[in-house]
Amino acid sequence: MNFQKKIFIFLLLPLFLLLLFTGSINSKSNSVIDKQKKAEIVNRDSLLQEQFNGAIVFLNEGEFEYSVQSFENAIQTIELGGLVDNNLIYRTYVNFGVLLNRVGDRKRALEFYNKAEAFTLKIFGKSTPKLIPIYVNKGNIFNNYGDLIKAQTYYEMALSLLEVDGDSKWLSQIYNNLGVNLYKKQKYSEALKYYLKTLNVKEESNSQNLSSTYNNIASCYKKIKNYEAADSYYQRSIKEIIKMHNTDYYLLGNCYLNYAVFQNEMKNNTNVLPYLNKALVIYSSSFGYKHPDTAHCLKNFGDFYSKSNDHLNALKYYQKALIAELDNFNNSTVYVNPFMEEIDPQLSILEILKPKANTLKELYSKTNSISDLDFSLQTYDLCLDIIDKIRIAYQDEESKFALSKNEKETYNQAIEIAANLYKLTKDKKYKEKAFRYSERSKSASLLSSLNDVNAKDFGGISAELQEQERNLKLSISKYRELVHEERRMQVPNRDSISSWQNVLFNLNEEFTSMVLRFEKDFPEYYSLKYDTKTISIKDLQNKLGQNDLLIEYSISDSALFSFSITKDSLDLKRQVINKDSFDYHLEEVRSCLKTNDFTTNSTDYYRRYTKSAYHLYQNLLKDKESLCIGKNLLIVPDDKMAYIPFGVLLKQEADSTLMNYRNLEYLIKDNTITYNNSATLGFKKHSKSYGFSFSKSVLAFAPSYNDVNDSILISERAYRDKLYPLPGVKEEVINISKVMPGDLFVDDLATEANFKANSSTYDVLHLAMHTIIDDENPMYSKLVFTQNSDSLQDGLLNTHEIYNMNFNARMVVLSACNTGDGKLLKGEGVMSLARGFFYAGCPSVIMTLWTVEDKTGSNLMSNFYTFLSKGLKKDDALRQAKLEYLQTADALKSHPYFWSGYVTLGDVEPLYDNSLFTKLMYIASGLIGIILLVLIALKMKIRRTVSLS
Repeated sequence: MNFQKKIFIFLLLPLFLLLLFTGSINSKSNSVIDKQKKAEIVNRDSLLQEQFNGAIVFLNEGEFEYSVQSFENAIQTIELGGLVDNNLIYRTYVNFGVLLNRVGDRKRALEFYNKAEAFTLKIFGKSTPKLIPIYVNKGNIFNNYGDLIKAQTYYEMALSLLEVDGDSKWLSQIYNNLGVNLYKKQKYSEALKYYLKTLNVKEESNSQNLSSTYNNIASCYKKIKNYEAADSYYQRSIKEIIKMHNTDYYLLGNCYLNYAVFQNEMKNNTNVLPYLNKALVIYSSSFGYKHPDTAHCLKNFGDFYSKSNDHLNALKYYQKALIAELDNFNNSTVYVNPFMEEIDPQLSILEILKPKANTLKELYSKTNSISDLDFSLQTYDLCLDIIDKIRIAYQDEESKFALSKNEKETYNQAIEIAANLYKLTKDKKYKEKAFRYSERSKSASLLSSLNDVNAKDFGGISAELQEQERNLKLSISKYRELVHEERRMQVPNRDSISSWQNVLFNLNEEFTSMVLRFEKDFPEYYSLKYDTKTISIKDLQNKLGQNDLLIEYSISDSALFSFSITKDSLDLKRQVINKDSFDYHLEEVRSCLKTNDFTTNSTDYYRRYTKSAYHLYQNLLKDKESLCIGKNLLIVPDDKMAYIPFGVLLKQEADSTLMNYRNLEYLIKDNTITYNNSATLGFKKHSKSYGFSFSKSVLAFAPSYNDVNDSILISERAYRDKLYPLPGVKEEVINISKVMPGDLFVDDLATEANFKANSSTYDVLHLAMHTIIDDENPMYSKLVFTQNSDSLQDGLLNTHEIYNMNFNARMVVLSACNTGDGKLLKGEGVMSLARGFFYAGCPSVIMTLWTVEDKTGSNLMSNFYTFLSKGLKKDDALRQAKLEYLQTADALKSHPYFWSGYVTLGDVEPLYDNSLFTKLMYIASGLIGIILLVLIALKMKIRRTVSLS
């Protein structure tokens, strides 16, 4: 479209508006006025049609700036009201959202998709296929944000509506977008299947738009290392788009860019810059300089130069990419970063800042300039702030988990640089920064979720609103589980899945609206929710006892960092490790501890265990021996360290010729040991007050597993472990009740319904039962209560449900198998059942790291409660119970499998205070009570005497 034509259209539109709304009305006849009003309404619809058509013409020709203006005019017309053509209003909202997303304004695009959704539901109903493009496009926005679970939900909802409509255009788009979603989840083979399905649908419908599909197929082949097929499909993509359009069509930029990235990875350096330049020309002419696609292209220039060790050119292009990505940032100096206030936190910005930070680190290796290394750290600081903001914005736990996993290496890089700067400068601020980065990398989504809970408590949100939110989350959890379990059936019921997904979709929409309302109506809640501070060294040292030593670990592929913190000291150590070798020894100890087959290879097991347990002690604690003397150890593990109890590490090398488990030099013989997900979480929740009596009660459950139906054993691991009867658990809870007062629910009374009805009112929860661990989907691991015919509760309490419960207990004891075991997620730790109780308000959890032997568990727990009742701290009470067991166990049962599986997590303060002061208080309280009773009795006697006289 030529320039004169554009000017003519924009001059004509205001004139047209003027004629429509300010025309003279001289007639006094009511009929004339009515006719004019009707004509005006018709003309408004006509005007909107003209504006819409003009916007679409500009959009199709790639004239995005003019298209945006035309849509803005159309929106003004809609807001004036008086329109009849609802279909045209719908199309305006949806297509404006498409355009805004294309020009990079995702936030506003989502705003118009939301308007389109609300309008469509009101006018056309919830079953209309008109919702399909809205849900597909909303899914695309969340895909770009990295909120992949939410994106998938929208695609699946669109797919369920499509089953009614059957439009092949939308079917191919949904298949394609589900492929993109899987690709971002790094499930490349599954993504390829969806892309091939997309291609098949397009070919069957004679679609001419095959280029983008070829491009996506090529990217999958690249990831699965079929480079020949990848090259072929990239070239087909380029040829196809040139054939259908022209050499400056905006989508051709994507094809050139992806092919340039492929050539860079294949080290075909001569082909990289030509294709990058072609892409940049198309992006800048189509979208202008300030656009996410332009920014992404410039970022890849930076990657090319960085890979070529041309660090200065790389930094120049990363800076250009930042300017292109951010509306309000224009500083071309590479040693300047945008302020957090200038950033709308998105993954696309992270993908520019991270390589910039790394390039600065590489530049330091050439210049030896500490300022380069320091600015690299400042850039990583900004990256971590963005990650925090993105995490908080995600509402789904799985999206948060994925972010933690993908960004763990970013935290590792920051720790590495801070440690190096401390080594170079001896400035303790870098040592403290390294610790803060370590903290931020641990159980980040758990900390974020707990922060959200606290923000509601202190941010003015009423108990009634919180209860509504909790019930909504429970409903979401319920329907998610229904879908999850049905999908695992051999022949899933697709109708049931579709029906539940529809309910789930509506619940999620309601929950999203509620969260947005909270953030808007309760500014203090919003402020607290987005406060991502971790505990400072000073605050941590104030909370540590004189005999406490906190050791926090952080591990990367090449180094192990350890922070040793006492009340008055902070020590940082970095040691080079072979990660594969280190993991091997962790696995050796874990496998030898978990085995319950002592009839074969017992000598081999002994040698393997003692060798690896000693090796791990050398790596983890040997250099801290002097610090550890007489100390209570608070361990914050990282990665696979969380799978083993440190108490079984060996301080001295064992005599491999003599198999004697009882007399080995276990660490637990010298130190009490407890564990925390992070130091911040460990000191976030504190025990409630002791009180002056032993009336604090225990709620204990010991189910019966007679005649359990194997149909509940969905996972392969559950089938392997089975739910055999546990005769020792009944004895266990009865013994506990003899030590501490409480209520027992055993056999048929040990139901899920009874637990939910009573668990919020007890001080200690003790659950002695089976678990079903789901390694693939840890949020669906379950505690197994007595199975009965309850129509509301299935007797299986999963992690999702625990997350949404509210406990007031100071301690929960999960005397069940594997409650501290589960899938390891980078940046989050072990996804165990115990984690759910910690989130739900229990500051202290006693958990198991493997399958507990029935009788031994009963014995240990009885002794544990006996020591607790004497006023010992929880970690010391557990240590004493283990040592007492070890002293009396025979040669077979002194194996660590029997006694070391129980560990403490979180707060370790005693449940009861048996100090002299407290005992005197008890005595004083008793004496006061007796004196009062005597005085009352005397007073009554005097009254009787007076009345008789």
